[in-house]
Amino acid sequence: MKRFRNAPRSRAILQTLLALATLVALASLGRDASFGAETSPQFPGCSLLSNELRDALSLELSLEPDYSSNSSPTIDLDPIYRGANLSALVVAPYRGRFVGNGFGAWATQEGQGNSPDVGGFDVGSYGGSLGQDWRLTDYLIWGYGVQGARTKLDAKHSGSYDESLNTVAGFARMSVFDALWRVDLAYGIGRSYARQTQIATGLIDKYRSTEWFFESEFGAKFDKGYTRIEPRLNFRALSLVEPGAAELFLTDREFVKDFSGTSYQTKIGSRFSWEIDVLLGIAKPYLDVDWIHEFGNRSIYTIGDDAAVPIAYRQGSHKMGRDRIDVGAGVDFALRDQFDVYLKYDVKLAKEYSGHFFFAGFNKKY
Repeated sequence: MKRFRNAPRSRAILQTLLALATLVALASLGRDASFGAETSPQFPGCSLLSNELRDALSLELSLEPDYSSNSSPTIDLDPIYRGANLSALVVAPYRGRFVGNGFGAWATQEGQGNSPDVGGFDVGSYGGSLGQDWRLTDYLIWGYGVQGARTKLDAKHSGSYDESLNTVAGFARMSVFDALWRVDLAYGIGRSYARQTQIATGLIDKYRSTEWFFESEFGAKFDKGYTRIEPRLNFRALSLVEPGAAELFLTDREFVKDFSGTSYQTKIGSRFSWEIDVLLGIAKPYLDVDWIHEFGNRSIYTIGDDAAVPIAYRQGSHKMGRDRIDVGAGVDFALRDQFDVYLKYDVKLAKEYSGHFFFAGFNKKY
C-alpha cells in the first residue's frame, strides 16, 4: 500500500530548513546593531532588551497613534503572533492589517486493536488562510478570514479505508486586552468534501461533513528578568456532523445513522519569550508548553490545531487519548516597515498518538 505520511513530512522538513536559514540570516544582520541595550551572551551580535528600555519603549508606543500623517511606531514590542491563541492578534497601534499564513501537519495514530476500524492510520494536511483585522479601540481588535486545506488519511489495516478531505472554512475573531491581560474569542465553520477508497476492493464513496467551533482564551503576562512569562487558559468546543456514508465501508453497506458529536477540551500552559534587537527590528523567540484535556467526544480528531480553523475528522472507531502534551517553539519578527513575519513548529503527544505542526505567516499593517 502506498504510504502517504512521507510526503507531508518531507515537505514540512524542507520548509523548516528554509525557515532556519532565514533565521540565521536575520540574526547575522544584527551583529552591528545597537539600541543601547545589554549585550546577550546567549545570542552573540544581538542584544536583549532590558526591562527599563522595554518599559520606556512600550510607554512610547502606547500613545494614541496619529492617523492623520504617515508616521508610525519604529518598533513593535508586543507579540505579533500568539501561536497557541487565536492566531496573530497584535497589540501595537495600527488601524488594520492583512494577515496570511500557511501550514503543514502530519500525525500517526497507532492501532488500538485487531479490528479493521481501529488498525491505526497516518494523516497529513496542508493549507493556508487569508484574513484582515481592524483595531476598533485601544483595547479591542476584530477580524475575519477564510481558510482552505487538503487532508489525507492512510489506514494501516487492509480491511479499512483511505480518505481524502478538501476543506473550506470561514472564521471571525476578537481580542480584548490591556497591558497585563487579554481575552481572545474565535468562531469558525468548515465544510469538508470527502472521498473514501476501500483498500481491499478499491471501491470509492463520497460524502460531505460540517464542523463548527468556538474558542476562548484568557492570558496574562509578566516579566522575570529578561524572560516574559505568559500563562494562559484555553477552552474549545468543536462539533462535527457526518452522514452515514462515512462508515459504509466498515458495515458491508448496511444502513448507518448519521454521526453527530462534540469535542470539549481545555488547555492550560504558558509561553516563555525573549526580545532580541536585530538590524531589521525585533526578534522574539519563544517556547510554548501546554497540557490539553478532552472532556467530550474522543472520536473526533483534529489536525492543524494552531491554524485559524482546525480540521476535524474521524477514522473508523479510533479514539484520541484523553490527555495530551503540547510543546512548541517559534520566533516572531516585528520589522520596522510594519511588515511582520512569524514561524512556529510544535509537537503533540498522547497515548499511541503523535502529531507535528509547522506554521509560517506574515501580516502587513496599515
